Amino acid sequence: MSPRREGTGELTTRRVAWWLLAIVALGALVRGMYLLWPHLDSDIAVVGLMARHALNGEFYPLYWGNHYGGSLEPLIAAGVFALTGSGPRALNATAALISLSYLPLLYLLGKEIIGRRAGLVAAFLAALGPYMLVAYSVVARGLHVEMLPLGALLLWLTVRLIKAGPTAPGQAWALIAWGLTAGVGVWTSPLFIYFLPPTMFLLIYSAPRLVITPRFWLMALAALVGAAPLIYHNWLTGGGTLHYMEIPRPHSGFLNNLHFLLRHGLPAAVGATWFKKGWLLPGLGPALALAAGLSLAWALWRWGGDMYRRFSRNTGSSGGEVLLLTMGCVAYVYCAVGGADSGSFRYLLALYIVWPLVAALAWDSLRRRGGVLAGLGWLFLALVAVGSIWGTVAFSPLNHAEQRAASREMGPEQASLTRVLQGLGIRYAYVVDYWMGMKGTFLADEQVIMLPFDHERHPPYKEALLRAPRYAVVMLGENNAKVTRQSLATVGASYREITVPPRWHVFYDFAPPSPKPALVATQAWSLREGMGLVLWDRDATTRLTWPQQPGTGPTIDLGGSVEGVCQVLIFPGRAQYLPKELKVLGSGDGQSWQELARAQPYLPFHWSGGHLSINRRAPWQEIRFAPTTLRYLRLEQSGKAKDIWALNEVMVGRHDGDGPPAPPVAAARQLAHTRPQGERIWAPPALRAWLPPEMRMGPATRHKPSWLPPYLYALELMPQGRPLSLAVEAEMAPATAKSLSRAGYEHSAQPLQGWVLFRATPGPLARPLYWSGILPLAVSRGPRN
Repeated sequence: MSPRREGTGELTTRRVAWWLLAIVALGALVRGMYLLWPHLDSDIAVVGLMARHALNGEFYPLYWGNHYGGSLEPLIAAGVFALTGSGPRALNATAALISLSYLPLLYLLGKEIIGRRAGLVAAFLAALGPYMLVAYSVVARGLHVEMLPLGALLLWLTVRLIKAGPTAPGQAWALIAWGLTAGVGVWTSPLFIYFLPPTMFLLIYSAPRLVITPRFWLMALAALVGAAPLIYHNWLTGGGTLHYMEIPRPHSGFLNNLHFLLRHGLPAAVGATWFKKGWLLPGLGPALALAAGLSLAWALWRWGGDMYRRFSRNTGSSGGEVLLLTMGCVAYVYCAVGGADSGSFRYLLALYIVWPLVAALAWDSLRRRGGVLAGLGWLFLALVAVGSIWGTVAFSPLNHAEQRAASREMGPEQASLTRVLQGLGIRYAYVVDYWMGMKGTFLADEQVIMLPFDHERHPPYKEALLRAPRYAVVMLGENNAKVTRQSLATVGASYREITVPPRWHVFYDFAPPSPKPALVATQAWSLREGMGLVLWDRDATTRLTWPQQPGTGPTIDLGGSVEGVCQVLIFPGRAQYLPKELKVLGSGDGQSWQELARAQPYLPFHWSGGHLSINRRAPWQEIRFAPTTLRYLRLEQSGKAKDIWALNEVMVGRHDGDGPPAPPVAAARQLAHTRPQGERIWAPPALRAWLPPEMRMGPATRHKPSWLPPYLYALELMPQGRPLSLAVEAEMAPATAKSLSRAGYEHSAQPLQGWVLFRATPGPLARPLYWSGILPLAVSRGPRN
C-alpha cells in the first residue's frame, strides 16, 4: 500500500526550509574539515586550469585530454574563482558546493516517495557521510560529484511526472526540464547512464502515447541542448567518445563483479567498511552492515510493491519503483562494464542517491508503528548517523596523518621554483610525470607551464614549449636529476644546470651537437647474425625482440666503411620496449670494438628542429656520439630486466657539415602562404607547433583495428584511402620517400627551407601508414590470431 503522509500541520514549509538550511550548514561543516587541508593532484588541477581559462573566455567542451566528462565543474569553479580568487581551497570548495546542492534535491525526492520527515532524514544522513561520499564531495575531479544533484533531480522529475501523467496538462515544462537534465548529465559523466533506462522506461510506460506528442520532441530537443558540448566534441573528433567506448578494458566477468559489489562495494557505500580495506570498527561496522542489509530488504519489498501497482494498475504507486529500477540498473551496468576491475569507487557514487532514502524509509516505517518498533527505528537512525560521521571524521585530514601528508601544500616549493624560472626567462618546462605537471602548473598560476613527458592533457602547452626560445627540464630529487643528465648525454646535448631548494634541479639552455647528420643509405646493410628479418625496412610492424639480458642485440653490417657516423635512431614500437641500458659499439673490421655511446633511455629524447622532444606514443630514441669511421654497429643490451626489448626500425646518421638544424619557423610560414587554407599536414613536433592551428592534425580518435599489432598505438595510424600531406626535416626525406613507396603511395616532394613537404596519394595496392613522430612507416596488414 502507499505510505501515509504527514498532516500539513506537522511540518510547515517554513519549518522544512529551516531544517534544510540547518542540514546544508551541517554538511558544509563536515566537508569543511577536509577543506582545511585541501587535496590537490594533477587531475584536480586540470579542473582549476580549465576554470582559469574559462575566466579568459576559453571554453572546452570536455575535460582536457578526455573523450568523456563534461566541463560543468570547471565552469562553476570559474564563478567561484571570480568571487574568491583561485587556489586549491577554492577549487575543491566548488565540488563541496555541488555536493551540498544535492541535499535539498534528495529531500524533494524523499518527500515525494516517502514523506517530508523521511526526506529530511535522508538529507541529514547524506550531510554526515559516509566517508566515501564526503571524500568525493571535496575533490574537484570534474566528472564525479555532479552526478549526485543531476541524478537526484532527474529521479524527482520522473516521480512527479509518472504520478501526474506525462501527458497531463501542465507537465510540458517538467518534461523539458527532464530532457535538459538528462542531456547535461550525459555530457557530464558517462556513468549517468545509470539513471536513463529506468526513468525513460517509466515515463513511456506510464503514458505510451507520449512519444507521438509534441512535448516529447520538446523534451528530446532539450536533451540535445543539454548534451550539445558532447555532441560538438564528437563532431570535431569524428566520434571520439564512441571510439573511446569501444576500447577493450579488463573485465573479470559479470559474476566476479557482482561478488565484489556485494562483498566490498555495498558495505563501503553504507559506511560499514573502508573500500576494500575491512571494517570501519570491529563492532560498529558489522552492526551497520547488518542493519543496512535489513533496511535494503525492506526497501525492496516496499518499492517492489510500488512496481507491482505500477505494472498492474499504473496508479496508486508512491514512486518507489523509480529507485528500485535505478538500483537494479546501477548493479547491472556496474557488473557489465567491469566496475570492480577499475579499482575505483566512482562507479558506485550513484548509490548515494538511493542509500540515504533506503535508510530513511526503514526509519520512517518503524517510527510509524510506535512503541518498541519506533525505538528500534531511532536506534537504527543513530547507528547509521554514528557510522557515517565516525568514518568521515576519522579519515579526515583533521585526524589522519597520512591524509594531511597527502594534502600537503606544495605552494611554497612551487613558488620558489617559479621565481627562479621567471628570473631565467623560462616559462615552459618538461617535468618527469603527469602528477607533478598539471599540479605544478596550477600552483604556479600558469606563470610557468610544467609539461609532463608522458601525459599531455593540453596540447597547446607542448606547442608553446616547442616555440619557446628558452625552455627547461625540471626534476625533483637527485635520482631524477641523474637520469636526466644521462638522457641529455645520450642525445649529445649541451646545457646548463642549477639547483633550486629544496630539491629541484633545472636544466636549460639546450643545444644540439654541432655535426649535422644525414641518414646513411641502407641498400647494402645486413645483419651479421644472418637473420632473414631486417630492421630498416620502413615497416613499423616488423621487428626483432630479445630478452632484457646483458649481451643481447643485433650487429649491423653497413656494407662498407662509412665516415663520420655520429647518430643512431631506434624505434621499439612502444616505450616499454626500449632497452634498459644500451651500448652502441663500433668496429671497422668486426673484431675490435669501440664503445661509442651508452644510453639509458628512461627519457627517450630526440631532436626536432633543434628542440628536445619526447613522445612516449612514438618513442624514437636518438643516440649521438663523436663522428667515427666504421663498418659495423653493435646495439647491445647491457642492463637486466624481466621484460623483452625490441627494435622495429633503426636509422644511422653520419656527419654532414657543421650547420645548425633548420629552424621550423620559416618552413611553417611558407606552408601557411602556399598551401590551401585548411589543408591538414602531418609534421614532426617542432614544425607542427609553428603551423597555423587549422593546418595541424587534430586528435586521432579511431579505435585499434584487430589487425594492428598490440605493440603499436592506434592513434598513430594515418587516415587511409585519401591523399596525405606530410612534412619532415630534409635529412629524413630519403627515408620518408622509401616508406611511402613501400606502402604503395605515389608521392611528390617540395623543398622548403630545411624541410620537405610530401604530397602522397594511395595507389591501388596501398597499405596503411603509421606516423612514428619523425617519419611515416608502412604497416603490414593481414589476418591475426
